[in-house]
Amino acid sequence: MEKHHLLRRDPNWHPNGCNLCGQLGHQAANCPNGTINWRQIYGDDAFIMRQPIFYSDIAARLKYKEEGMRDLEARAREYAKKRAEEQGLSWDEMMAKAEELRNKDPAETIPKAMAPAGGEEAPLPAGWAVATDASGRSYFWHKKTQKVQWERPTEDTPIN
Repeated sequence: MEKHHLLRRDPNWHPNGCNLCGQLGHQAANCPNGTINWRQIYGDDAFIMRQPIFYSDIAARLKYKEEGMRDLEARAREYAKKRAEEQGLSWDEMMAKAEELRNKDPAETIPKAMAPAGGEEAPLPAGWAVATDASGRSYFWHKKTQKVQWERPTEDTPIN
């Protein structure tokens, strides 16, 4: 017998009896003694047929959402331009600088002190480890003191 039937049944009923009243001779679908008010248990919404959802409806909703996002982006851009003008900034210069940074090679932004020299790096001093932040930059931390720094430690780096 399935678990959901066992949870609803009185344990004293016969295993082959009706799941609603427990009597032998009929199943729950044909139970003349059934006194369960399903509408009261599950509510009227459980018995209302819902309209089908078609792919064309989903596509229309996605298109509407994309149009809304384009509109939102345009309004945000206009707001940013207006704020830049209020602060005396050139919008075109800001966009040119942003594009320049977007197209820049990340290797060029790494400070020379952190860049490997000659391909091989010297091992870190004892107790130090290297980790990477969310931007991909390396930082160094001392395992015992939990000290964190951007510069590569040397043997004479003080540990406080």
